[in-house]
Amino acid sequence: MVGGFRHRGHRHVARIESFSDAVFGLSVTLLIVSLEVPKTFDDLLRALAGFPAFALTFVLLAQIWFIQYRFFRRYSLQDNTTIALNMALLFVVVFFTYPLKFLFGVAVARNVSDTIIRGDQLVWMYAIYDAGYAAVFVIFILLFGHALRKRAELELTPFEVFETRRVIALFVFQILVAAVSVSLAAFFNVRRDYEAVGRAGGLAYLLIPIGITAIEAIFGRRRRALEKRGAFGAVTS
Repeated sequence: MVGGFRHRGHRHVARIESFSDAVFGLSVTLLIVSLEVPKTFDDLLRALAGFPAFALTFVLLAQIWFIQYRFFRRYSLQDNTTIALNMALLFVVVFFTYPLKFLFGVAVARNVSDTIIRGDQLVWMYAIYDAGYAAVFVIFILLFGHALRKRAELELTPFEVFETRRVIALFVFQILVAAVSVSLAAFFNVRRDYEAVGRAGGLAYLLIPIGITAIEAIFGRRRRALEKRGAFGAVTS
């Protein structure tokens, strides 16, 4: 039991997890496959200039992988619904690998010329990214919600049900942030303030740590209140 949550995943890795790991590995490969081995020092410097974009994309993919990993460790579901949703998640991850890298490349670039992306295209860039970002967390909500509906079959404790709902609340907030991002980008695009489109669409994601802190505080108070009432029973870590 980890953090009061019993790991129901088998000691051996299931086929669905092995396939998922292979797909995530493919996505990471796609991030670097377009990079040629530098032939000169100038080529090396240009390659290193793209490292921040690669690092940011890698971190986001790692976050998605960890959430999926934790889902299978905690619930160990392998029914048709879980397989279908997991396949949808993997599709989104692979499909949006290049758009993710492109967006982060534009974000960290000091000078973005019209040959890379025009001002009126920025809103579409954010629309693609936000759609992919939201799609990932919609699928996670469906996966964790599916586990919640199977609480009796999985023998989830009251604490585990509470924790599952807490995680779903965090996912919902991620979707709201994506909605705010594309809305701000669309608002400034209508006004043809393309510089503001680039800033506002990205700055919206700074809401994530603020929102997560607030949600954790709310659920933390609820958890302490329920523990005082003995609603969870004995929760071991």
